[in-house]
Amino acid sequence: MDFSLLLDPSILLELLAQGLVRGSMYALMAVGLSLIFGILNVVNFAHGELFMIGAYVMYFVVASLGFPILAGIAAAAVVLFVVGMLIERVLIDPLRRRSGRGWLLDAFVLTIGLTVVFQNLATELVGSRRQGLVEMIPGSLDIMGISLSYDRLVILAATLVVGAGVWLFVRYTPLGKAIRATGQDAEAARALGISVRQIYMITFGIGASLAGISGALLITIFPAYPTVGMLPAMKSFAVVVLGGLGNLPGAIVGGFLLGIIEAFAVFFLAAGWQHVLTAALVVLVLVIRPQGLFAVQGARP
Repeated sequence: MDFSLLLDPSILLELLAQGLVRGSMYALMAVGLSLIFGILNVVNFAHGELFMIGAYVMYFVVASLGFPILAGIAAAAVVLFVVGMLIERVLIDPLRRRSGRGWLLDAFVLTIGLTVVFQNLATELVGSRRQGLVEMIPGSLDIMGISLSYDRLVILAATLVVGAGVWLFVRYTPLGKAIRATGQDAEAARALGISVRQIYMITFGIGASLAGISGALLITIFPAYPTVGMLPAMKSFAVVVLGGLGNLPGAIVGGFLLGIIEAFAVFFLAAGWQHVLTAALVVLVLVIRPQGLFAVQGARP
């Protein structure tokens, strides 16, 4: 463990670049997870399986049907948006209306059960063989002596664009304002004529769509197979804890922060230690600042 290597600008920039790419995955997943929790108060443990479905959609559209990369990403976003809305309307909404105050616990158990259902369905339908793409865009770009593949740059750029787009949408559009109003006070939003049920369904669809986009973008790093979403989901939960539950900007910043920490941990310690540091950091934040590192009192998405 030679920390003097930090004085080497090329190594420092390389680690920062790796951390940003790694963090972009965590951030995009965490934004969807944080949005669902912030509005519906539902902790979606099936978020990783939505990532998995997005990866399969990407592979099918691009590798099997021969459509371009953008079509695969768009297809993953649309398919998971529909899947997310169906999950909310068919499974979660009945729990909310029939289970009384205990519906959140029921929804918690439901999403855990969905992970098992989706994983086994994928195994039965497509098998357990890993199916991925070698690369989305051939070639690489040299920046200050660092070679970055176009795939990694696309992942980073897409995360920033999608993350900013979701924040602007929630912040400034009429539908986004309705989503925020529902998250702040569902009863008051209903009194103002907002269809809270529709908002819940759309919000869950948006969160699922973000997980699908993540799976599509990361197909070259995480090939599609039934349990591929477990690690991304675990990391996205850690990011949500770091950034603050329901805090969209915090999820993005927390994702990049965690990615950079892990990149340095892998380089200076060893592969595997990044998971230990992640767990330790989450525990530390829960003890010292349980509302999250970037949470603002009273803030909402």
